Amino acid sequence: VTGVQTCALPISRTVKDTPANEFVISLAQYFRSSGKMEVPQWVDIVKTATFKEHAPYDPDWFYIRCASTARKIYVHGRMGVGALRKSYSGSKNNGHNKHHRAIGSGSVARAVLHQLESLGVVEKDGKGGRVITASGMRDLDRIAGRVKVDHKMI
Repeated sequence: VTGVQTCALPISRTVKDTPANEFVISLAQYFRSSGKMEVPQWVDIVKTATFKEHAPYDPDWFYIRCASTARKIYVHGRMGVGALRKSYSGSKNNGHNKHHRAIGSGSVARAVLHQLESLGVVEKDGKGGRVITASGMRDLDRIAGRVKVDHKMI
């Protein structure tokens, strides 16, 4: 057909369409700049798991963990503290003995979930765990639409 012009409509992206790393960084920047999130006092001295030797070096690690957790709940569905501990697990160095899996910190997971609940991103589910709210899904999709994506990745 000649004379037909096609216009490029803006592509609406969701969290699942956006690369995880870029989305988590932009969501963490949003949490930091909004000023609505209360960072716990113990954030600079706590380890994120028993198998870690030191506390995180990045001073904004709590915002990044909140953004990562929000994305995990968006993508995977209902998750509780136990599932988050398992997803942030790692390999424990037992010296000369074999390495074994060790789960992440439960207090960090609970603090992150409480902050996300206070922002209205997640809510408690009747079956257990936390689920993403409708307003939380809308906010995360809005932030995902703002993330600049390299077209070579698509």
